[in-house]
Amino acid sequence: MNYIRQMTKDDIPQVYEIERKSFPHPFGEVLIGSLYFGAPELCFILEQNGKMIGFLLGGYTPIPRQAHILSFAILESFRGEGLGKELLIHLLNQLENLEFNSVKLEVNVDNQRAIELYESLQFTIESKIRKYYQDNSDAFTMLRRVD
Repeated sequence: MNYIRQMTKDDIPQVYEIERKSFPHPFGEVLIGSLYFGAPELCFILEQNGKMIGFLLGGYTPIPRQAHILSFAILESFRGEGLGKELLIHLLNQLENLEFNSVKLEVNVDNQRAIELYESLQFTIESKIRKYYQDNSDAFTMLRRVD
């Protein structure tokens, strides 16, 4: 059984572990904590049978009523089951309830699987950022209206 809940400060070490397993240049535990404390209402945990298998860290942008997906990951052994989409839909519903107008994110230009997931939820590519990641790879900025 899948369950999505608000993140708590006690989740930070486990979120870091999933982040570390999911990305070549993961956010550190202190940064994850800072992101959580900056917008706890936009941070969610995905559990399956009581075990954390994914997370989404959201935050704010300088643009009023725009959210920013800062990090989002599902453990590799659970990918391809639609769980990431479920977590994103949960965030979109929350953003609508909180009266946000839009949400943005950055994604590696080579991460076709993630791009297709975001596009399936009406995110559109807005721009390309050269050398966005630590390994100098490029990112797309993607945006979705919330209404």
